[in-house]
Amino acid sequence: MVRLIRRHRMLKRGQIMLVSLSTVPHQPINNQILGPDAQQKEECLCALTQRFGDRIIRDADRLLAYSYDATSQRHRPDAAFIAESEEELRYVLQIASQYGMPVIARGSGSNISGGTLPISGGIVVSLTHFKRIKSIDVRSRQTRVEPGVVNARLQEALEPYGFFFPPDPASHRISTLGGNVSEGSGGPHCVKYGTTSHYVTGIKALLADGTPIICQESLSIIDWPGLLTGSEGILAIITEITLRILPKAPSTGTLLAGFQSVIDAVSAVSGIVRAQMIPSTLELLDKATLDTVRPFMDAGYPHSDAVLLIEVDGSPLSVQAQLQHLVNVLQQYHADPVIIAENPEHAHQLMAARRSAYGAAARLASHVWTQDVTVPRPLLAEMMSHVLTISRRYALAINTVAHAGDGNLHPLIPYHPDDADEVERMRKADHAILQKAAELGGSITGEHGIGIDKLHELPLMYSPDELAAMYAIKMAFDPENILNPGKAVYPVQNTSYTHDVGPEQALNRLIQPRSVDELRDTVRQAYVQKIHLTLDKHGVHKDACRVNLSHLQDILDFDPDNMTITVQAGLSYTALQSFLDQYRLMFPVIPLQKDQTLGSLVAEGLPHLAHLGYGPLKNWILGLSVIDGTGRQLQFGRKIMKNVAGLDMPKLFIGSLGQFGMITTLILRLLPKFPEQVIYTLDHQHINSEQYESLVHAFITTAPGPQGLWTMGNHLTIYVDGHDLPSQHQYIEQICDRGGISYQRHDALDILAVTQSKLDTLFDQARREHSGYVFGVGPLPHSITTAFHALDDSLWIVPEASDNGVQQLHLNGCRVLNHNGWQVINLADSSLTKITERLKQYFDPQNVFGHP
Repeated sequence: MVRLIRRHRMLKRGQIMLVSLSTVPHQPINNQILGPDAQQKEECLCALTQRFGDRIIRDADRLLAYSYDATSQRHRPDAAFIAESEEELRYVLQIASQYGMPVIARGSGSNISGGTLPISGGIVVSLTHFKRIKSIDVRSRQTRVEPGVVNARLQEALEPYGFFFPPDPASHRISTLGGNVSEGSGGPHCVKYGTTSHYVTGIKALLADGTPIICQESLSIIDWPGLLTGSEGILAIITEITLRILPKAPSTGTLLAGFQSVIDAVSAVSGIVRAQMIPSTLELLDKATLDTVRPFMDAGYPHSDAVLLIEVDGSPLSVQAQLQHLVNVLQQYHADPVIIAENPEHAHQLMAARRSAYGAAARLASHVWTQDVTVPRPLLAEMMSHVLTISRRYALAINTVAHAGDGNLHPLIPYHPDDADEVERMRKADHAILQKAAELGGSITGEHGIGIDKLHELPLMYSPDELAAMYAIKMAFDPENILNPGKAVYPVQNTSYTHDVGPEQALNRLIQPRSVDELRDTVRQAYVQKIHLTLDKHGVHKDACRVNLSHLQDILDFDPDNMTITVQAGLSYTALQSFLDQYRLMFPVIPLQKDQTLGSLVAEGLPHLAHLGYGPLKNWILGLSVIDGTGRQLQFGRKIMKNVAGLDMPKLFIGSLGQFGMITTLILRLLPKFPEQVIYTLDHQHINSEQYESLVHAFITTAPGPQGLWTMGNHLTIYVDGHDLPSQHQYIEQICDRGGISYQRHDALDILAVTQSKLDTLFDQARREHSGYVFGVGPLPHSITTAFHALDDSLWIVPEASDNGVQQLHLNGCRVLNHNGWQVINLADSSLTKITERLKQYFDPQNVFGHP
């Protein structure tokens, strides 16, 4: 039976503060940066000059260009270098690592957290000449780019293909994609389409000593691209990025709504969510911002106390329906005026005025301090009210703009750096804003990163154990602290595994804890006694004690206005969806196994049936709690979508098969449930290869398009839902009719149940057989017959014992499921293997959870 513990805000755990962690506003902390001495620096730079000559920039005046970013702070490097190739970059890293010289990668330098500032000197390496768009493949919905490609340039290159890259930060006209990935950038379209972390599928990079690594989406136990995204250049230097791209909606509509107060505007945002609408953009500007923007750019903004700027997309009919629905909702919250953009030029003008908020604020003083915090969406009005209070308390003008759809707000504080009293008040106001956001269950940074600006504020969100875990990731990748030292992660080391475990207790072969505390005590006993533990169905060691979490199935927090739910890991997917059905909400991940527990679903991390339309499972996990192999309880993430405070630690555990910790709690992102979900089935035995490829290409490259597309047995299955069902029906049926292809149309739930039942049988059979099934991702040779094949190449399943060339599929990142449980094909990259071993040593030093 599902038990709801709390309906709204997430239960707060006791905050443990480490006395040595300073949270005094903007006081410098000891970053433990032990760089080279003057002689070593000189020897390093002489060695590089011998190879590159005067391309190693050492002139003080020229180095000024590499001493700052978009903050007001300056730190001069010892040298700078504009790399022209990966080979040159590798050489610089090899020499620098020999001398312990810090290396800081830099793109356009548009970040506003101090992320590229050379605070300990070292060499700034510019990647702006890495600017090739290497490929655009609409069939796979991917593009390969170098890190110096500017965001706006990629958008322009995708336009002729009818595709786009959804993340579009305010700096998109100058910021590079390498910087976007390193910072985990967002932008106004995140409310519907998500952040940069949702679109990175592959990364090529160089480690601190110049060793190249290739990180691709695979079924290995670590999501390497996910872990590197948002890491601010402290783990590796990116040389190539593979990004997921999407077909562009055929039509958009924009409207502007004025309100008499911020409270009314934010209430309207909640009303839009309750009306089960997800606009593509949902922006808010307060009165102070409007008064500043209006003389700077006349876009017809009304003289209101707050404004919402809203964009919707879809088919032309759907856009008109969405706009009318929005007008009806907004009028319920006393919106006046409501202005619908008459044409694309008018829409562009309205959006350009919003993007000009920073430039307008810059006219008020010589500098603008730009803050970036996120709170759960229903608490946005409360947070903005606190910002006004803080503004009055410190006698500062603060303009606030917000990505209201995802609770991300940007207080802009104009100030004069030569006024010591004003600077001190600005810094105190800044800290107060961050502190309040953390208290409300939010993040001290949603999309700008930690850098050096907020490093000392990380204890507002994380316990000492959690901070130490992040630093352990840094040390696993860069043990000599060469890359961008003193950024992003707090330098806390925790090597003590001592716990008060009480008297030694014998552990049962089957363990069914009734609480998280009981599970924690079990893991601690296993650690002390050096006993292996495994979750049911994740068997690795035959002698391991099996842990069943079926008693941990409470719903800890349900916040429908925020569209989030926090659950224990033992809750089944079926029970979750039955609960959400009452509120017309859904968790859009459709697992291969219907009755799987959510903890097992996330630990396996397999692609799902709606992967094509809704993206990978990881995009819908906002946070999680784990117990690692030493018995430490760690919690990462919050009930917000935008959160780049520190490393993206949930990515270490999603798909890890429990190798670094047992998941106990999950924070899930939800969507409105569409009233109708439909599946088309086609008998692909009667479709020739040319028709088949044409069909798949048409469905994958069109928006609105299917949410799922797969073959199993003799059928090609097309799963569709959403606001644009009529246009999707018309498109699918026209394509089939033109090709003379027969189809059947079904209620989606019936076919999904049949598909999941067949996959349940496949999984059960695999676990009984000596020769089971191989699971993999990516393109598949046509000669191989599959048991299941997602046609966006997100997953294929092939019998291991088949004689159709399956042996060639034993590739890096594949998994095999048989009577021994899951086994991961060994990583071919020895460097990633070493990093994995270091992570294992930190999170599970006694190998309590075994190796797959």
